Amino acid sequence: MGEEKSFFDRLPLLDKNKATKFIVYGLLVAILFGLMMMISRSISQNAFSWRDLANQENEMDYWDGDYGYNDYIQRREEIEQIYYWMQWQDVIFVNIARVGVNVSMFFILIGFLSFAVNDKIDEKTRRIFLILAGLILFVIMFTTLFSSISISVS
Repeated sequence: MGEEKSFFDRLPLLDKNKATKFIVYGLLVAILFGLMMMISRSISQNAFSWRDLANQENEMDYWDGDYGYNDYIQRREEIEQIYYWMQWQDVIFVNIARVGVNVSMFFILIGFLSFAVNDKIDEKTRRIFLILAGLILFVIMFTTLFSSISISVS
């Protein structure tokens, strides 16, 4: 038979350039999906203020005689419908963003693992890369299993 391969020998080996590309592209995609999530949350959180402003404008236009009562009622219903869409789009886009961030974190994980198995790098640095890969894997698993995690920076 053949000789036993160690855990490091069985991991996929990417060269330094490909591993760096995996990490950089993963970070860029994670930032884009995170930005999408933040914009979606902002729209959802400000939907109530938008609805108040739109209803006030609708009432002012009605009382100024710009349109009649039927148009006023129709516009009020449209405002409510848009308000509900602004609230519920958050659920859709945040879930899409969560999947995108997890996929990009997986690419970052592969990049760090490739650095960890690269025997041209000294042992201390390889351990640091392996620890970073383990932390990223922990974050991926934690965010996949628990859905209501939020971090706020203020």
